[in-house]
Amino acid sequence: MNDCLNEQITRILNIATDILKDVQTLRNRQNVLMGDPMLEFPEVSEKLRQSKRQVRWFRETGELVGFTIGRRRMYLQSEVDDFIQRSREQSKHNK
Repeated sequence: MNDCLNEQITRILNIATDILKDVQTLRNRQNVLMGDPMLEFPEVSEKLRQSKRQVRWFRETGELVGFTIGRRRMYLQSEVDDFIQRSREQSKHNK
């Protein structure tokens, strides 16, 4: 019983830590397009926990849409979140 409770507390703490990181990132972020935060390529790679090569492949196959400003590749936070949601739904569907 204690192990189950400890696991639940650990999960909650991990979620709270992730939320805190996101809030801190948003506080420091100045790149916003019509109220939607813009992420740079390395940030997307980190958020998705994928290699930069894999993120490029997602872009090339049209699974993840981004845009270029000058030499910087940018992605809207909402697009990345939609990609994550689609990936979750697809993995549930494949099971």
